[in-house]
Amino acid sequence: MKHLSILVIIIGLIFFASNYVYAGEETSENLSKDLKLVIVDFIDDSNMQKAGAEIGDILISYNNEKVHSIKHLGILKEAVQTEEVEVLVLRKDEKITLIIPKGKMGIYIKEYAPDHKMDEDAVMIEGIGKLEWGIGMENSFLAAVYRIDEKYGNNLSYTDIIGLSGYGFRTLFFDKWCPSSPDATCGFDSGSEILKKLGYEAEYFHLKNEQFEQMGIPTKSKDEILDIILKSINRGWPVIALDLIDVPEWGIITGYQKEGKELFCRTYFDKTKRYEIAQKFPWVICIIKKKENVDILPDYKKSILMAKKLYNAEKYDDYFSGIRAFEEWIDALQDNEYLSSVEDEDIQEIWLANWWIYYSLFEARKIARQYLLDNNGKFGIEVEIIDKLAELYAKETKIMEDGFAFVPSPYNEKFSDWNTEIRAKQLEVMKALFQVENEVNEILLKIE
Repeated sequence: MKHLSILVIIIGLIFFASNYVYAGEETSENLSKDLKLVIVDFIDDSNMQKAGAEIGDILISYNNEKVHSIKHLGILKEAVQTEEVEVLVLRKDEKITLIIPKGKMGIYIKEYAPDHKMDEDAVMIEGIGKLEWGIGMENSFLAAVYRIDEKYGNNLSYTDIIGLSGYGFRTLFFDKWCPSSPDATCGFDSGSEILKKLGYEAEYFHLKNEQFEQMGIPTKSKDEILDIILKSINRGWPVIALDLIDVPEWGIITGYQKEGKELFCRTYFDKTKRYEIAQKFPWVICIIKKKENVDILPDYKKSILMAKKLYNAEKYDDYFSGIRAFEEWIDALQDNEYLSSVEDEDIQEIWLANWWIYYSLFEARKIARQYLLDNNGKFGIEVEIIDKLAELYAKETKIMEDGFAFVPSPYNEKFSDWNTEIRAKQLEVMKALFQVENEVNEILLKIE
C-alpha cells in the first residue's frame, strides 16, 4: 500500500491503545458504560498486587461505587477524599475486598463488553484466532495473515511469517518520518510477499476517496466494496481489512448479518470475548481468491537473499530502505532546524512516528533473530553464518532495548521529554545500531 499521509496513518500502540489503558493515568473520553474491567497485568511495586489482587480479577467497585468503565474508574479515583480506599474484585465466584492507598492502582486493565447477539441467519466463519497487543504479534497485517493461515494453511509460526515475508529484515523510513513506515504493506510489501509464498492469491481493493484518486489508485464505491466482502465471506474466506475499529490498523472480517449492515471482525481493539462488530467501514481490503498447496522450504534460503536486497535497495516507493533508511533517520534526528520549525500538532505526529518506527524495528529484529535460530539448517547456508547473523541481531536488540530510555513514547511521557537533548542521546543509540547493521550487511553481501 502506498504512503497516504502522516495525518492519515495513525498507529495503535501496545498497551497504550484505547482498549488497553493504564489505570494510573488519564483515561479515554469515549468509553461506553457497564463494561467488565479485567486486570491483565501489574506494574512494578503495584498497590493492587501488594494488596492481593491477581491477574484475571474483575473490578466490581471502587470506594463503594460500582465501576462501569475505565473512564468511570478515573472519575471515582479523582473523587477520593480519604488516604485509603476499598476496592472490590471478583475472582471466579468469590468477591474479595482489598484496601489500597488512594492514587495509582498499578494495574493494566482490559475492558470487555457483552458478546454481540448473532441473528439466526448470520453468516460466520468460525475458528479465526484473536488479534491482541502484548502477545508478541505487533504487526497487524502479518498477524492477520498468521491467523488466517492458522486456520487454512501451512501451520507456520508468527516468527516464520515475519522471517519469510522479509519483514524481520526490513527497515523503511519515509522522509522526515511517517508512522506508516512499519506497515507491512507500505514500501516493500511484505504482506503480499508472504501471501504469495503461502500459496494465497490475493487482491487489494480501495474505497473511493479523493486521496486514492489523486495517487492514481483504482477505487470502488462503498456498495461495491461491501459486495466484494460479502461474496468472499460466502465463499468461506475472511477478509483482511484496514480501520474497522478505533484507528487504522489491519483486522479480519469474519462474517456478517443484517445483509452486511453489521460486519463481524477480529481487531486489536475488540472489547468482546467472541467476535466484535466493526464500528467503521474499511477503506482498504485484501481479498483471498484461492489457495494452492506450496513447498515452503526453498523460501527459507530466499528470505536471506531477500534480506540482502532489503539492506541494499535505496528505496521502495517513497520509503528509504535498509542502510539508506538508517542514514536518513540519523540525518533527520540531527536536523534541529527542521524540527524546531514544525508546528506543535505535526511535531507530535513526528514524535509518534519516531517511537513507533523504533519500537517496530526492535520487534522485527528480535523476531528475526529467533527466526534464524529456529530454522538454522533450512537456509542452505553454513550454520556458523546464520549463528553469526543471529548473534548480531541479539546485539541490536540489546542496544535498542537499552535505548528505549531515550526514545520516549508519546503515550507514556510528556511531550517536552522529546527535546534536543534526548534526541542527541537517541542519535548515539542509532549510530551504535547502524554500526551493527553494517556488520550484518557485510555478511549478507557475501551470500549468493
